[in-house]
Amino acid sequence: MSSINLLVTPLGVISIGDDGKIITYRMFKDLEDALLKYSRTIKGELIEDVKEIINELSSKGFREFLIDPPQLINSLSLNFPEYRFSESSTSIDVESLLVDKGIVGSIEEYRDRLRKISDAVLSIQLKEAVSRRDMMIVYAIHVLEDLDKQINMFYTRCREWYSLHFPELADMLEDPEKYMKIVAELGARSKFNLENLSRLIGEKEAKAVMEKASKSIGADLGPEDEEQLKRVAREGLRLVEMKRQQEAYIRELMNSEAPNLSAVAGAILGAKLISLAGGLEKLAKLPASTIQVLGAEKALFRFFRTGKGAPKHGVIFQHPYTHGSPKWQRGKIARLLATKISIAARIDYFSREDRSAELRKALEERLAEIKKKYAQPPARKIKPMRKPEKKTIEKKKRK
Repeated sequence: MSSINLLVTPLGVISIGDDGKIITYRMFKDLEDALLKYSRTIKGELIEDVKEIINELSSKGFREFLIDPPQLINSLSLNFPEYRFSESSTSIDVESLLVDKGIVGSIEEYRDRLRKISDAVLSIQLKEAVSRRDMMIVYAIHVLEDLDKQINMFYTRCREWYSLHFPELADMLEDPEKYMKIVAELGARSKFNLENLSRLIGEKEAKAVMEKASKSIGADLGPEDEEQLKRVAREGLRLVEMKRQQEAYIRELMNSEAPNLSAVAGAILGAKLISLAGGLEKLAKLPASTIQVLGAEKALFRFFRTGKGAPKHGVIFQHPYTHGSPKWQRGKIARLLATKISIAARIDYFSREDRSAELRKALEERLAEIKKKYAQPPARKIKPMRKPEKKTIEKKKRK
């Protein structure tokens, strides 16, 4: 016997034969019933109405079913292993079928009920997404990344401008915050003294800066130029402080929503992984091999195109265990981290148990094993020299 289409719509469950006619159906009682059952269905949960129709159809000899929505296929396969389920790819005019069957009075009535149920389901989905707060993490990380770019831009412009007055300072201070503090609070180098510099950057660096300032080859700074430069530096420092507050907010969110992931990856890196995946649920469902290269999509696509230079790690490289290790250990450590991150994300999403101490301990123990086993770099393979071809030897003999 041929396969049959089984559809769960916002109005009810319908089975449709090859001739395009409804065979059996179970309509939901009211808006509340429809909302509850359809919400469960699109999450992949099997409702009683579907079970009843499967049993009814199987008694008529049907063994193959085309399912819509496809989220139900796994649940159906587990509950009815003797039958075959696959995704329905046929476009079916459900509204006309329901009107022709007399289940709804008109197409307008169908569309009105469909709109009400769809709006209610969407509202529930949005509330659930916000209540888990993992999407808050996604957008918080976007803001943090934008702040990094803005800070870098303000620091770069401030340094270029101030270097006309004191070019030597850029080589002495690598910390953007310290640099902008000097510009914002002191301005012209003529106002430097050991006391105010020590307060901003520490005594050791202050002495070195004072020495360079006294011999600087930079041009003088007029009062108007100095004041405008200070404004730019103050704006950069305001962004630095905002970044600090944003990081604290993300750590608080991560400790609340993903404590296990925070323990393994760190709060900020964990949040970046959630953002790259598109949410905690999606991260929890990714295999470790994909997590390992999240953030390295360009390199991965280049590898697929050329077959050369497969990326060993993506944003996971930012973890101190990865970038702080010798090059020959990084691939193995990235794989270890990806595996533990995958486990942590699943625990955070599905069970919400706090097993952070256990996961952290297991990670550190395995890391120690890798460090010990691969303490020395692998021996370089020396390729044997190619033997000259006979023709080449004969030519040399003739000469």
